[in-house]
Amino acid sequence: MKNKFYFAWIFSFLFTGVSGYGGVTFLEKNPSDKDSIIVTFGAKTRMIIYGENREDLDKIMAYDLNALLRDLKIRLDSTSADTTYLREEFNGSRYLKDSSQKSEKDYVRIGLRGIHIKDGDTEVTINAKGVEVKDDGADSTYRRTGKRFYRSGRNSSPRKGFNIALGLNTYGVNKSTLGYNKDDYGLRPFGSRFISLGYIASSTIVRGENARLHLDFGVDFSWYNLMFDGNNTVAKGPDKVDFPLVTDDDGNEIEMKKSKLTVPYVNLSFMPTVSFPHAFISYISAGVYGGYRLGSYTKLRAEGSKDVNRVRENFYIEDLRYGIGAEIGIRNFPDFFVNYDLNGLYTDNKGPAVKMLSFGVRLF
Repeated sequence: MKNKFYFAWIFSFLFTGVSGYGGVTFLEKNPSDKDSIIVTFGAKTRMIIYGENREDLDKIMAYDLNALLRDLKIRLDSTSADTTYLREEFNGSRYLKDSSQKSEKDYVRIGLRGIHIKDGDTEVTINAKGVEVKDDGADSTYRRTGKRFYRSGRNSSPRKGFNIALGLNTYGVNKSTLGYNKDDYGLRPFGSRFISLGYIASSTIVRGENARLHLDFGVDFSWYNLMFDGNNTVAKGPDKVDFPLVTDDDGNEIEMKKSKLTVPYVNLSFMPTVSFPHAFISYISAGVYGGYRLGSYTKLRAEGSKDVNRVRENFYIEDLRYGIGAEIGIRNFPDFFVNYDLNGLYTDNKGPAVKMLSFGVRLF
């Protein structure tokens, strides 16, 4: 049996302080030690609480000293010595009375939305957009550019940097004119793909805590891939474009695996963007764009054949394109875009009166 039991518990707080204790029978404060509190239990048992200053000691009331003492008793019971000197330093947030102040445990989560890592006050999110870092309230975004990451500060536009967009093409407007049959140039929904590669520079003109306004200027290369739904192709006639069936030397219709028209452009865009740093919707962007046609060609491949036939022509396609576009960003998801050409794909009275509509996701 232990004849004497003395314990002194000294906390050198690296963070704040510790908690108060409601069951103390006598509280003794030494006037010469304004940065310490001595709590006496009975005749010879004392607990000393030390802080750097009075403000540190005031923070003690946020902690539960009863829970601290219970843990201390468990530690003392595990020892066999009559006199015990115990000194420990650890994170005291587990003893906060207000559970809302307790810090969330560190974690690593891997899922369809990317990789999420929490280490103390630092949170890292890695997804298709790049790397987003939150460190004690400060936000930074590292967006991938080739083999490097481009850093976009918390005040920069989320669209800034290298961009890759994938989507689908369809006719936004399709009027039957000049005797054309719409079935002759109809498009396969999932075969008519839109691709864009570009770079966006940005200037921030309004910096708010919950919303910011950016002016985004972009340059990109894009491709219209228009895959026809039937066995038709596009051909340049003397006065207008035609959509004849693909036939063999005997005039028999050939079943086509692929019959498409490809039109590449170089484009410039101006898109004012409003970003929301702390919201589920990360940004909303809308503006205008204009492009110049770099060429055009058809690509034909018959069913069961590996031979590919290409024909390069302008097919009376307009050299310039211009329109309006919009984007919406959703945090931890790919961004969505839609583009609508205000001018027709073909020159007036040289082809069907169609205007292109493209939509899809922006991967970076």
